[in-house]
Amino acid sequence: MTSLLQFARYRVEDSARDLLRKEISARVSETSLDSDLDDAILGGIGAYALRRHLPGDILQGSQVFTAAGSHALLLSNLPTQDFPATPVSGFADESALAVTNAIHLGMIRLLGCTPFAVSYENDGRLIRNVVPNPAASGTTSSWGADSEFFWHSDNPHQPFGPPGSDPRLYTPPYLTFFAIRNEERIPTEVAALDDVVVRLDEETQAVLRAPEFEVGAPDSNDGDTIGPLVKTPVLENGPDGRHRARYDRGTTAGLTPAAQQALERWREVLLDIPAADLILRPGDFMIFDNLRVLHRRKAFTPHPNTTARWLRRCYAA
Repeated sequence: MTSLLQFARYRVEDSARDLLRKEISARVSETSLDSDLDDAILGGIGAYALRRHLPGDILQGSQVFTAAGSHALLLSNLPTQDFPATPVSGFADESALAVTNAIHLGMIRLLGCTPFAVSYENDGRLIRNVVPNPAASGTTSSWGADSEFFWHSDNPHQPFGPPGSDPRLYTPPYLTFFAIRNEERIPTEVAALDDVVVRLDEETQAVLRAPEFEVGAPDSNDGDTIGPLVKTPVLENGPDGRHRARYDRGTTAGLTPAAQQALERWREVLLDIPAADLILRPGDFMIFDNLRVLHRRKAFTPHPNTTARWLRRCYAA
């Protein structure tokens, strides 16, 4: 059975990359710009330069990504900058990352999306540094490293939002990443929900669509500010008719024997699901549909703090 994952992949030519770096660097050097305070300005600077220098096929593919219903998009070889040591505490000097933030937020704007943060995670900051934070040792968190982060969607304990709603109150529709360093060559794996569903029998699907599950908050959430979502389905169809799911192995439980059995079958299917195995490299930008894609990261041993794996994540709607 072939994979149903729809994954658009592009690469920026070196000449366009260098022009982007030169123009964006010049524009952000005029003042001090912070991703939390100046996200609209940074996004505007980045989007303007990207529209000027990216070739037509990349611009077209980016602009139709959400409408086309693709699962994921990867754009490689974007400009990088001189980076500080990996901020393993979880937080960085955002003003020192203005070039990266302009590209990251500019790409989100090109995609027709809006970046946002949530109050219950990451101290309410817009950009999450995905780093091996020693304080998160032993947890299945984006700040962890020594525990496998099994197939999951981000913040599945939140309800799905209706179109046009405030995304901060609901499960994030999209996850975006910009890679800073990944010398350990740790892959980020993504799999289409469609590939899970087609491998499930109709009876199991029916139970997964029933409100017989509880989904709690992941370890990355701050404290106990958000309670579990109770009597909710794992699987359902969205307004567009496409499958969408909420799932985290560590926080999802069946409330009935039938639900527990269906969840066990779901987990069995995930063991052999076809997936894209991506080793993100510096200058890579990736976006995927958090409602229709599951992702994971296996346990790994990070490099010393200064050069440890560092991705930048931002929610988008």
